[in-house]
Amino acid sequence: MSKAYRWLIGAAGWIVPAGPRAQWRAKWLSIFGNAWVLFERGELSRKDLMACGWACAADSLWAWKSREQWRHLFRSPRFLLVAAAIFLLLIGALSHGFARTRSLFHAFPIAEPDRLVALRYTGAAGQPSGVPPRLIPLWREQSKLLADLAGYWHRPYVDHARVSTNFFDVLGAKPAYGRLFRPGERDAAVITDYLWRTRFGADPQELGRRIRVEGAEYRVIGILPDSFWAISPRIGVWTPLELEPEPDPRAPALIGAIGRLKPGATWDALRAELFRVTKPVYPRVPRAPELWSPALPARQWVGYLFGLAFAFAVGSFLIARQQSLLRRQGWRYWRFLLSKTALLTAAPFLVWIETGLSGVIATLFFLASCCFCVWWSFADQRHRCPECLERLAMPVTIGSWSSVLEPVTTEFLCESGHGSLYVPETEQGERDRWTALDSSWRELFDKVTPQGR
Repeated sequence: MSKAYRWLIGAAGWIVPAGPRAQWRAKWLSIFGNAWVLFERGELSRKDLMACGWACAADSLWAWKSREQWRHLFRSPRFLLVAAAIFLLLIGALSHGFARTRSLFHAFPIAEPDRLVALRYTGAAGQPSGVPPRLIPLWREQSKLLADLAGYWHRPYVDHARVSTNFFDVLGAKPAYGRLFRPGERDAAVITDYLWRTRFGADPQELGRRIRVEGAEYRVIGILPDSFWAISPRIGVWTPLELEPEPDPRAPALIGAIGRLKPGATWDALRAELFRVTKPVYPRVPRAPELWSPALPARQWVGYLFGLAFAFAVGSFLIARQQSLLRRQGWRYWRFLLSKTALLTAAPFLVWIETGLSGVIATLFFLASCCFCVWWSFADQRHRCPECLERLAMPVTIGSWSSVLEPVTTEFLCESGHGSLYVPETEQGERDRWTALDSSWRELFDKVTPQGR
């Protein structure tokens, strides 16, 4: 018999319930062995062997024909791990292989980020901040400390940003496909790699096509690298912002500005220079602009890690009082707990990154989801047998609500006879208590639950 068919029997046998698994594999090894002999003698065709393989796979699923076996499957630890892994694979398929998550590990396509500086004027609390559009061409022309200066503008929660044609040159970014803006271009558009893959199916012919953005048509001239990030991760389309000779009338009174310092230039010297250049032309400007380091993609990790740490802290606090049982378990028990918790918390984590959600409500929902996953993982572990890790069953409530000596507790039993868990239902009750049963009890459980396990 070929190795491929032995591998098929082994893989299909993993689906079969643990009890009859050995007998099932022996049966199909015998069937395939006989079929292989007939195949070598020319009495069976390769098509007949393939049909035998399909029958083997179908029979492995048919082995779960009883209701008790399906219930046992849903309580098993492997079902939970496989279900969580399939859900993560589904997220990966819908997000083109975790495109946004993978981009966090790529080198950022920004040249010398330590020389970048953002400029703004700020007013009273709650007032918008930025730079008047007329000042950017003035500073760019007369500053001797700035190598270049660009302006940008975008509305909150919109995936479209307008930038001056030298914006990407200031950042030192290069396109993955096509080219970036040229001076004087007005109807061109640059899109991100994520938008190109999700909305346009990564079609190379998308370059040169026209798209409609906020009521205007633009021609796609370039695609940014998948690790590019600037202003906001939500932005997917970049179009030119006209600043010279007159600013675009659609631009607000204050827009963003980002510049690149020349080697040796300092922030204090730049602020003094910009104020000296601005005062003769716009005497109403009261002070020099504020300078600050622009937010770079690497800082996203702070929020993600803080969210996960917060979730683990809250979840651990919620279950700490009931988990004295955990301290006495071995490596297999902890391995399953850690794997389950990691898979469950990875789901909201990856959804949050891949969807690009932002804002207070989305952040609170993300934190609540992570906390719930951590709490549920420990709560689920609380009701599993420390020996076989199967979900405990047959809960029985004993005791009295009015009794101090015998408070109400619920007893959960391992269906394989490994032991029972006592869970207190009142505040004066004791902590969770696991009672292990010796092998003398196994015969009784086999008679009560004859599942062949």
